[in-house]
Amino acid sequence: MHQARYLTSFTLLATLIGAALAQPAMAAESASTELAPVEVAKLYIKTVVNEDEASIAALNAYLRATRLAGHQPAEYASFSELRKAAAEFPIEMGKTIARLFPAAMQASLTPAAQQLAANVLAAKNGAVCKTTGAEPVKEEGGMQTSAVSFECQLVKAPLSWAQAAQQLAKSGCKAEQCEAGLKKIADSYASGPQQTWSAVFPVSREKSTEAWRNDFARETFNDIWEYL
Repeated sequence: MHQARYLTSFTLLATLIGAALAQPAMAAESASTELAPVEVAKLYIKTVVNEDEASIAALNAYLRATRLAGHQPAEYASFSELRKAAAEFPIEMGKTIARLFPAAMQASLTPAAQQLAANVLAAKNGAVCKTTGAEPVKEEGGMQTSAVSFECQLVKAPLSWAQAAQQLAKSGCKAEQCEAGLKKIADSYASGPQQTWSAVFPVSREKSTEAWRNDFARETFNDIWEYL
């Protein structure tokens, strides 16, 4: 269980470091259009879950004036930084997975372990999500809030990748068997059946003239890794 939690935590750390909040400040500008909470939630989902370039650009543009007014970096997320993290993740996580196995096997198992990590990340990024409803806007103390329900279709592997890798490492398999086992786990993330993950994404704003936002958006999506 400790190793499973460690691997999951490492996954979250490695995939979320791409959130770029240190972009140069830009001149304040108004959001080009007023968006309803459900539309804003869609942009956050496509940004954090799917790392979709167009949605990242649209969300950055929508939030920019509000972020600058709050003395935050202009850009909420950077597509280039997310792509950099996505490229680094399989390399580093593959090494972590390989270290679960005897030292003599680790070098030969690393490519298969890296492919497994790449398939897990691709399964997350390829999730098909949709909003399913939104609570009426509530106002209290000048703060408006709304909660948007959504669901994502995710790959359902027989066993989570972290647990499956640990079980394989403890099985006493020989190098060839371990490699085949890692490839089998990786394949389950490339072609497995689908499952539904449901959650609620809250957004808020201090005034009706400001953008709907969630400064802790990634916390909503952390649980997605428990379903992979």
